[in-house]
Amino acid sequence: MAVANDEGDKLSNVMASIGHICCDLNQGALSSCLPFLMMYNGYSYTAVSFLIFFANICSAVIQPVFGAIGDKHPCPWFMALGVFLAGAGICLIGFAPNYFLVCVAAMIAGTGNAMFHPEGGRISNLAAGNRKSNGMSIFAVGGNIGFFVGPFLAAIFLSNFGMHGTLIFLVPCTLCSVALLAFNKRFRSLGKASDVLKEAKKYEPEHWKNFWINMLALACRAILQYGLLAFIPLFFVGVLGQAESTGSLALCVYSVAGAVATFMSGKTTERLGVHKVTTSCFMLTVILLVLFAFTRNIYVACVFVALLSITTDLFYPSQVALGMSYVPRHLGTASGISYGLVVSVGGIFEPLLGAVGDHYGLPEVMIVMAFVAFIGTVCALIIRRADSKLKQSGAPAVHSHASN
Repeated sequence: MAVANDEGDKLSNVMASIGHICCDLNQGALSSCLPFLMMYNGYSYTAVSFLIFFANICSAVIQPVFGAIGDKHPCPWFMALGVFLAGAGICLIGFAPNYFLVCVAAMIAGTGNAMFHPEGGRISNLAAGNRKSNGMSIFAVGGNIGFFVGPFLAAIFLSNFGMHGTLIFLVPCTLCSVALLAFNKRFRSLGKASDVLKEAKKYEPEHWKNFWINMLALACRAILQYGLLAFIPLFFVGVLGQAESTGSLALCVYSVAGAVATFMSGKTTERLGVHKVTTSCFMLTVILLVLFAFTRNIYVACVFVALLSITTDLFYPSQVALGMSYVPRHLGTASGISYGLVVSVGGIFEPLLGAVGDHYGLPEVMIVMAFVAFIGTVCALIIRRADSKLKQSGAPAVHSHASN
């Protein structure tokens, strides 16, 4: 079986990133649908927050399972089916006649998301060759673009066609699914993590303790990301007094800035180091969230939205690559946990933020997220110290490629 060489397979990496665009545009769309669901259906902050909870609880439960399957039996076609289900789920949200079925549709979208990400992350890691951070940046930037396209489509089609405008999301997802299936054979030729390690004779030790510390930091980042995705449009509507479509466009600003930051992640961590970048980003996020909570000017708010996107995305791909480097023989499992279980923590946490919004207000939601960012700062410092101890013990530098 052919496997990825040191230079990798750039076309496979790009195709996985395109799949990421089409998959994550549905996640961005789900957040953008919340103000419209409140407007058309009269749902509360807590009720719409539960939609993100239901979408992500599916990922939390089943995504690591798909990752473990991919480690033993590569299934690239999971990506194609996952993209299609994600689009179908968001499409159905606009046609569901009651809240229960809206939740079911959100869970279908979450299931599709769960199927795509483990294989997408695994394929991108293998296709990246020796430049893991750059390869994961290419993959991750697809998600950022998707989060930009999703709110943009939602703002246009839901404003003009009501909730039935969600039908548009089925179109790109169906086309992308067909394209991914056409590349299935090429994806399979990349093999699996154990094949690569056997050929290169690089059976490095695995460090699961450091991996889980890293996952805790990424869980804080996930809470921040989903909190911002859900409450940025609600903040613009409920606090700044803007239209629902303006809230969706604010998410576009968030996503564009995030895409730029994600694209620059690999080069930035090459120069400064992943630990320094991660710690600095979490610290800046604390400050920015506190300032954003008290902002009442729409233009200043847009600047803070862009800066928050940068601080939550600049370190992300390199931090995921760092986590994978701790467990090199379990890339699918690591990908499933990184993009599934850990990311889903953000969605699962949403109802708590929704309850804070209902009882205290949206500025208080931002303050709560600032506290989460502070916890992320502490986690980043612990990771840095753990890696330092690992080096002092004479263990191999498992993350030597994480910032290359």
